[in-house]
Amino acid sequence: MKTLFHVLIGVNFLSSCSNTLASFSEPHGRRNRHNRLDHNESRSVPLHSSNPRQLDSPLSRWFEGPCVSDSSPSTILGATLSKQLVASPQECTSYCDSNSLDIAGLRNGSECFCGPSLNNEATRVREVSEEECSSPCISEIPQQMCGGPDRTRLFGRNGALDRYGFGFTRIGQPITLPLLDSDLSSAVHDPLQSEATSHDQENVFQVPNLPPVAPPQDSTSSTSTTQVPVKAIIAHHMVGNVYSYSLGSWINDIRLAKSAGIDGFALNLGSGGPKSWQRKRIGDAFRAAEGVGGFGMVFSFDMTVLRCDSQEDGDILRDYLMTWGPHPGHLTLPPAAGSPYQRILVSTFAGEYCTFGRGSVRDGWLSVITDPAIVSRLNSVGREIAFVPSWFARVEARQQEFSGAIQGDFFWNGGWPYGSHDVDWEADAYRLRYNPGPLYMTSVSPAFFTHYGPSSFNKNWIYRSDDWLYASRWEMLVDHRDEVSCVEIVTWNDYGESSYIGPIEGNQPNSEAWVNGFPHLGFLDMTAYYAQAFKTGTYPVIRDEKVYIWSRPHPRDADAPDPVGRPNFWDWTEDYLWALVFAASDGEFTLISGSNSQTFPVKSGVNKFKLPNAPGPIRGTLTRLGVPVLDVNPKSDFDFSLHPRNYNFNYFMAYK
Repeated sequence: MKTLFHVLIGVNFLSSCSNTLASFSEPHGRRNRHNRLDHNESRSVPLHSSNPRQLDSPLSRWFEGPCVSDSSPSTILGATLSKQLVASPQECTSYCDSNSLDIAGLRNGSECFCGPSLNNEATRVREVSEEECSSPCISEIPQQMCGGPDRTRLFGRNGALDRYGFGFTRIGQPITLPLLDSDLSSAVHDPLQSEATSHDQENVFQVPNLPPVAPPQDSTSSTSTTQVPVKAIIAHHMVGNVYSYSLGSWINDIRLAKSAGIDGFALNLGSGGPKSWQRKRIGDAFRAAEGVGGFGMVFSFDMTVLRCDSQEDGDILRDYLMTWGPHPGHLTLPPAAGSPYQRILVSTFAGEYCTFGRGSVRDGWLSVITDPAIVSRLNSVGREIAFVPSWFARVEARQQEFSGAIQGDFFWNGGWPYGSHDVDWEADAYRLRYNPGPLYMTSVSPAFFTHYGPSSFNKNWIYRSDDWLYASRWEMLVDHRDEVSCVEIVTWNDYGESSYIGPIEGNQPNSEAWVNGFPHLGFLDMTAYYAQAFKTGTYPVIRDEKVYIWSRPHPRDADAPDPVGRPNFWDWTEDYLWALVFAASDGEFTLISGSNSQTFPVKSGVNKFKLPNAPGPIRGTLTRLGVPVLDVNPKSDFDFSLHPRNYNFNYFMAYK
């Protein structure tokens, strides 16, 4: 029988007594989703979207295409015609129009090129980031850009750019855009060797010549290459932490996630207007997913940041759904019973009080997810929305209030226990009891620690992450897989809350003090084993043996001269070195923390061990007949200290 308790951050946690669960409001602490707003968004950069910007050329309809790399003297248009001094995109397109040519290109602020097609040397077009075509036009008209050094901004009319696979370069259906494996290998870096990303990395695409996609004639047809069964695994990806990402960065993340059995990323965004850099990164994410294949994106609208008071507030959400909902890079689920349409998952973080200027929360959300233009556009490519929000209150009223409006429930807080005890299924059972739809998505997480002072995000607490939390929660999800449609890993890259399983890269939200030097890739590595078990119902036979060890860097009750102070709920954790051993056969395992050492018998399968922490390094060694088989020894990379300078309840993980 658990005790009732109240959270200091001002929201109520779950209380339970025996098997009866009381109604409660879950903690989310208005997590201040650090959207990197410190970066300059004041300069308008033309966007490449599903509603391309039409130029005000008096002669015909021209639409803006992508920015591409284009080395001098040869141009991507072959210089069929050129004009060296043009003052604006309108002047260039008018010049090309007058010569009956359907593609225009602007470079170096004033150079205009025209042609009927892209030249033969450009059968693989190199599309680069929008910012690289930011040379001001010589007209000096504010916000008008005319390409860049060795970068050409393309414009097209009469569908001339469609066949080159630039995505949404016209009003209509998206163009399928596969990436070649050889191109992928040159566009990505190895996260295990380097965490650096290059923002000017070129993105190499295969150029298909494909017709528009027709809607399906039956429930087995689909335009998507990313359909997965309703046992999907998604990782929460913080778009606010990817300011410096290139297309290659997304490709790298996708390939790494796929290797662990993950099907898609839930893109958490809290900004997205026409001038938002987040919109550009999201475009790269969808293009990368389409190119890699077998992987998709979904939206997780962060309603603790996005406004939702007026009808205009809903326009950002509608725009994203209209633009990327039909895209081949969007993850789709199989049709609901009796429906011919594949489902695209749409989720949120919070939003249970949003009205979007309507009379009720129900009507507000319906104005977004059942907007007639969005429904029509999605239906035309054989899709419809499955709305599965993560709401932290109003749980018991959902079946009545939101029947027909919500297709399921996402339980964000399922990944951690609500106190100083192991994670359990009781809160999931409560959510399932009041689930308003057929889909249920719940979470799994390796850890939670955030450490911001009052002058910053003012978040300083932990959730208990002991007892092999990540593995134990996965085992629980496998046991209850018949009740769970999708699992969301919380998270891929939320460094500020220490819940990441991906590489430490991109842009941290001032969390370097407790993140740098604390890798979590071992959690990602073990995901493949549990993902297969969740999807199939059968644990795979272990052939590739693994040893994982992880620890916090200091005792829970250590005193540190840290102005932020010891985190709330620090006493919910215990001082242990944790270990997980995937063994193909019996053996022995020796675990070391400073002067503490213990040898355990190992059985074939998954073995869990723990050892009290002591000052010094850590190590774990699997042996058979006295011979080391796997030795995980981080040496000087980690040291458990009794006297830390700052509080850090994050985990250091090493594995082999």
